[in-house]
Parts: sequence; C-alpha cells; structure tokens
Amino acid sequence: MRSAFCMLWAFSPGRSRIRARSRYLWDGSSTEDMSEERAAEPVPVELATRPSLASQLLRRGRLLAFAVALLIELAIFFGAMVYPISPAQQTQLLNQANTLLNSTSSQGPTGMFSAIFNNNVRVALLEMIPAVGAFLFGVSMFTTGQVIQALAISSHLPGPVLGLALFFFPFAIVELSSYAVAAASGTMLIVAWRRKRLSDEIPVFVAEAGVVVAAVLIAAVMEATGILDPVAGLALWLPTALAIAVFVVYLRRRTL
Repeated sequence: MRSAFCMLWAFSPGRSRIRARSRYLWDGSSTEDMSEERAAEPVPVELATRPSLASQLLRRGRLLAFAVALLIELAIFFGAMVYPISPAQQTQLLNQANTLLNSTSSQGPTGMFSAIFNNNVRVALLEMIPAVGAFLFGVSMFTTGQVIQALAISSHLPGPVLGLALFFFPFAIVELSSYAVAAASGTMLIVAWRRKRLSDEIPVFVAEAGVVVAAVLIAAVMEATGILDPVAGLALWLPTALAIAVFVVYLRRRTL
C-alpha cells in the first residue's frame, strides 16, 4: 500500500512543480550548484581513511629500521667476540656463565623455559624504552658477545667460531630479531614524537610489544628444546624456514 502511494507521488504533476520550485533557494542559488561546491571541498584529514595496523607494522621505513638494528646488533655481537679481554675478565665472565647455565639446567624443562623466557623478555622490553633502550641494546649485545668469547677461549676456539655455531640453532636468529624489533620500535617512537605523530605511533608501539613478547616466547621454547635435545633443536629449522619463507612471499606480494 505504501509503495503504491510512493509510485503515484513520484509521477504526479504536483511533485514535479514542487521539485522545480525547490531547486532555487532564497538567495537564488540552486541545490545543484551547492552539491557541486560541496563535492569540490577537500576531505578533512580526520575523515581520511587511516592505514590498518598491519600496514603500519609492515611499512617500508619500519622494516628498514628493523634491518638496520639487526645489522648493528650482529656487528656488536661478533665485534665483542674479538675485542680483547683480560684473564681476570675471562674468569669473571666464565663464572657468571656457568652459574647461569647450572641454575637453568637444574630446574627441569618447565623451569628452564621459564628462566630463559623471564630473562630475555625483561631485556627485550627494556630495550623498547626510547633512547635508553638503544643504549641497553648495545650493552646487552656486547656483554653477550664477550661471554661467548670467554667460553670459546676456555674451549680453545676462536670467539666468532663459537658465535657462528649458535646460529646452527634457529632460536638464535629468532631471539636476536626480537631484540632488533624492540630497539627499532623505541627509535620509531622518537621519530614519531619529533614529527608530532605520537598519537598515531602509540598503537603500533603497543602492537610491536606484543610481537616482541611472542618472538621471545618462541625463542625460549626453541632454546630450551635445543638444550634438552640438540637434534630436536636443529629440526626446528624446518618450521622456522617455512615461516620466514611465507613472510618474505607476503612482503613481495604487498610491494607488487
């Protein structure tokens, strides 16, 4: 019933006259002219569509910052392995490393995982602090490299050889990548503050904190597995390589 009334009203002469009269306003301008002016007005920035969180996480500038942080991390890590240390420093580092290894391995699988994860996640989250985190990032990598050197000397091996041996296990690249993401995110927060885009960067920073925690968690599982069963630790390269390949393919498709 209502639809029939609307059809009759649409084709009635009275409606045509009303439409013709309403085409002009009191100042003589037409509604068509006003609609054209409104269409020509620029869309406010607030109403513009913002990129998704995933798009912001995978921006080229952010990925470049991560790559630079990872390269710096590896340079500090391997540089510390060849930086000379005194016999007293070597003894001190060995004692610290042995104490940590003994306390970790004596706790069983669950305790071992918890000890590794709690230590690494604390370091990673501290490295996300702007400015301060970058300094802690460098100090942490240098100290770790020197510990590797001390262990290598006690085994009559060059430091870099033992350092490269760690990368036989996938936990090393996953853990170091999480630290690189942490340091890069703190730096990106400073850049956003200088560009007066801090409010846009904070959600990305929070998301990256979740990524860092997840990566540290995965690395801790891998490391504990490698300590308990080295063969199983090596076998974890299969899912790790697959995940890296999928990520690279996804990035390539985004750039096409």
